[in-house]
Formats: sequence, C-alpha cells, structure tokens
Amino acid sequence: MPTISYLPEPPDTFNFRGQQIRFGIIGKGSSVVLLHGTPFSSVVWRRIAPCLAEHYRVFYFDLLGHGCSEKQEEQNVSLGVQNEVFTALLDHWGLEQPDIVAHDFGGTTALRAHLLNKHDYHSLTLIDPVAIGPSGSPFVQAAKNHPEVFTGLPAYIHEAILRKKGASAY
Repeated sequence: MPTISYLPEPPDTFNFRGQQIRFGIIGKGSSVVLLHGTPFSSVVWRRIAPCLAEHYRVFYFDLLGHGCSEKQEEQNVSLGVQNEVFTALLDHWGLEQPDIVAHDFGGTTALRAHLLNKHDYHSLTLIDPVAIGPSGSPFVQAAKNHPEVFTGLPAYIHEAILRKKGASAY
C-alpha cells in the first residue's frame, strides 16, 4: 500500500524566463523524473507516481503551457522550448543523472535535453515517444489541419471514430 495514495497538484513554482512552471517532489531515495505528453499534464502519473514514491524521490511537473503551469496567448510551447524548460528544472533540482520516465511529447523533450543540452541520465524509459515530425498519425494530422470539419461532425461520427481508434494508436 503506497504511503501517498494520490499525486497532489504540483505545489511548487519555478520561474522559467518569466513564466511559471509548476512542479512537485514526493518520496525518498534515488531520483526519478516523470515527463508527461501533450495535451496532458502531470495528472497522468496520478497512479504511478505514488507507487514509485515508495522507493524513489519522484519529481513531476507540468510542461510549459500545460496543466497548472503558465498558459498565455501565442505562447511558445514547442519542442524547441520544452527541452530548455526541462534542462532548467534539472539544474534547479540539482539532478545530474536521474532516472527518467517520459511519455509521448515528454519522451522527445527528454531526448532533446540529452542530445542538445547534454544532460545525462542514469536511465531513460520512453513510452510511445513522438520522435519524428510531424507528430501524430494521418488522422491526427487531418484533425489538426481541418478542425472545422471535425468540430462540425455529428456525435455518432465522433463516437464511431473513438470506438475505432480506441483499438489502435492515433
């Protein structure tokens, strides 16, 4: 039974180039950092982080423009800035070679921080990383390029798409 049965909303704030990044730290032991994907937030780790916190010091945060972190009109939340955010957080936390678990966009963020910002990790676990642009399947690209078409579809079409796509990755 985990000591912490839920993942609290990130309680702490880090200033990145005048923008607020929300983060939290739970547990004790060697360090593991969790990176979420997009369009998600650290809440995706709500069941995993407490279990990890039984054996590790778990660092979690909301990427810039996601979850509880600052959101602004016309804000740059691209891959080109997220690895900079992640690198700044690793430096702020004083983590030199943590274990990393990263999903989706977070996986690419971790890879970029390693390759471009020269951050080394003890281990890197990638879960369905977005590693080749453009991100997303042809379906995701169509929805991104033509949102007016998808927002105008009747409910039964949305349900059919969700049922069909639920059995496979987007």
